Amino acid sequence: MRDLELGRLVRALRRRRGWRQADCAERARVHRSTWSNLERGLVRQMSVEAVRACLAVLEVTLDLVPRWRGPAMDQLLDERHAAMQAAWKTRLERWGWLVRAEVSYSRYGERGRIDLLAWHASTRTLLVIEIKTQIVDLQALLGGLDVKRRLAPHVAQELGLGRPAAVIPLLILAEDSSNRRRLARYASLFAGFSIRGKRAISWLHRPVGARLVPDGLLVISKLSPAIPSHVRRVGGTRVRPARTPASVGARPGAPRSAFEDG
Repeated sequence: MRDLELGRLVRALRRRRGWRQADCAERARVHRSTWSNLERGLVRQMSVEAVRACLAVLEVTLDLVPRWRGPAMDQLLDERHAAMQAAWKTRLERWGWLVRAEVSYSRYGERGRIDLLAWHASTRTLLVIEIKTQIVDLQALLGGLDVKRRLAPHVAQELGLGRPAAVIPLLILAEDSSNRRRLARYASLFAGFSIRGKRAISWLHRPVGARLVPDGLLVISKLSPAIPSHVRRVGGTRVRPARTPASVGARPGAPRSAFEDG
């Protein structure tokens, strides 16, 4: 939505309630001129906090949608998503999980792809893994993950993995301040992810003998990019050192929270 369209919407909602600009400004705890700027579409002159405060008065939520060089931003996000996906696939395989990436499904009219599907043979545990670099649409995220969890047993059997004793959703979010804010703001919607952060990592590492089978796992992951290779010459021959695989851990000495991986 463009700035002018937002202003028209705010004006229409205010008039629908029969309020004056001064009434709304008082409720939002902003100056009347600030509210006037919003209705005139002068959003660039306002802080994000002020815009959110004004919209909250009218029971309107604001979701920021960044744009950068058209498709270039999508490509950038896709690269980050792919890097997280590859790193977590490697990590889970190292811990004894059989992992399939980009598993497609089509059942009961539901179609889509599962970022990672992980199978632990000895416990017959199936992980349905959703990786998000940025939380944009909460309903689509949680609703889509619920559908994938429900259909995952059928997908696993079609792949020859076996009949799961437990199907557990794992939500992996990229370390990002906006992701943390949305988690905090809508904490009740994520209540089903009962094991988080270090505890989730420990459970993934050793699911055998675990006393508790979680309803869901949630991890905020700090992804360190692969170290770029540098070309050097040895006796006139070009030599490229092997690349270091992308890691999925916090930087040494970086602070951790209850959501972070270990």
